[in-house]
Amino acid sequence: MKKYTLAILLTVFLFISSAYSQKLVYEKGPLVLKANSLEDGLGQFVTADLPSVSPKNTMALKLEATPLTKKMWAIALHDVELNLITNDYGTYFAAGRRYTDRVYTRDISYAGILGLNTMYPKEMMNSLRVTRNVVSKMGYKVSTEEVVKEIDAPWDAITDDKKQIMALFKSNSITRRTDDVVWIWAADDLFKSHPEVADWNWFYTNGKNNFELYYAPWFDTKDGLYRGQNTFQDLQSDGYPEGYSQADCVLIKSTSTNCLYYKAMLSLANASQKCHLPEESKVWTKKAESLKKAILKELLLPDGTFTYFKDRNGKVLPNQHNLGTAFAILFGIVKGEAARKAIDNYPSNQYGTPLIHPFLGKGTGDHNAAAWPFCDTFFFQAKEIADDKDYTGYNAALLARTMGTKFSEKRDKDWGGFGSFHEKVPLPSGLISGSGSQLWTSAAFINVCLRANIVDLK
Repeated sequence: MKKYTLAILLTVFLFISSAYSQKLVYEKGPLVLKANSLEDGLGQFVTADLPSVSPKNTMALKLEATPLTKKMWAIALHDVELNLITNDYGTYFAAGRRYTDRVYTRDISYAGILGLNTMYPKEMMNSLRVTRNVVSKMGYKVSTEEVVKEIDAPWDAITDDKKQIMALFKSNSITRRTDDVVWIWAADDLFKSHPEVADWNWFYTNGKNNFELYYAPWFDTKDGLYRGQNTFQDLQSDGYPEGYSQADCVLIKSTSTNCLYYKAMLSLANASQKCHLPEESKVWTKKAESLKKAILKELLLPDGTFTYFKDRNGKVLPNQHNLGTAFAILFGIVKGEAARKAIDNYPSNQYGTPLIHPFLGKGTGDHNAAAWPFCDTFFFQAKEIADDKDYTGYNAALLARTMGTKFSEKRDKDWGGFGSFHEKVPLPSGLISGSGSQLWTSAAFINVCLRANIVDLK
């Protein structure tokens, strides 16, 4: 009997040990992530192929992480640290090796939410402060061609050359970043995870000010939604229907950006409570409830999925956006069966999740027929909530394949070369493209490790 009991205990132990050892592996061919290798239909690499780096952040993974995962973890931290730059604005995170010291609020914010808030709280706080200082400095200063006459705002055309805006401020004009509100989600998430860096008065003052000065002009009282680009989708890119003008791109009502506004309102309701302003908290909560109703009324399609956007003339597209879908679930705009309806028929494959489903027009372009690993990561976080399943292995495999120029369409060492996390994946080719050491891709891998509970946060 004792031998029998010992055998059972040994079996259980081996089963548990095996379960631990399986953290961040995935084997659903042709995409296969093993303890020491990654392969798909285009190529493969092994742990020894990756460079050995020594990031300043020494937070390590737990024993159950595979050797390949541990090496990628070090590279992710190293990539993040390569993007820390210092200039007259201060010290902040840049977006990727090819983007030098430009100030991109959305890149900083999404990277923070994905993992940098946990791993680099002080640097994230500094970075968010820089974005607000730059936005305050810029206001509605734009180039002549960036004035959107349909929006009643204090436009100030200071140059006829659009490139001069970036040269002067190291950032795009407000016309090209109408998803700026994302910083509020990032700050709220940072303060919740690291209360020691929280400055609630700064947060609430800037959040309220930004809504009044910069965001209010984009609100449409007729349907209760905010105008503005789909988050991170560059204006007049292939992420919009062919022939769209600049005004067409920013006068839409997108699911993704309206979801960001909803989350921002909830965040400011919380911040006003922290600042002992209960009546203002009630106002923000009421605003959020009204926006949620508008999103469900105007942007939810009859089949239970969310539209990519409603155009300036009120036409609702049948296409979906992976971030719009993800945010509606992550923010609790839809739950339970409604969440499953919204996401379960959205396709994914060995190369990732397409930004737009179905593709727009001819089905080409990096902001249309492509998968972006940071978007994949938000999407699979939402899918885990909707389906109550673990997608971390799959998510990790998709991120791992962005490490290699063996799968790349360009092999420019200035963009990162082999062994760093890259920017995007054009479809249907699956070839890796864009900048190396990409901030939000590296942050996405940190996110997967956090979700898999293999980071030793002690």
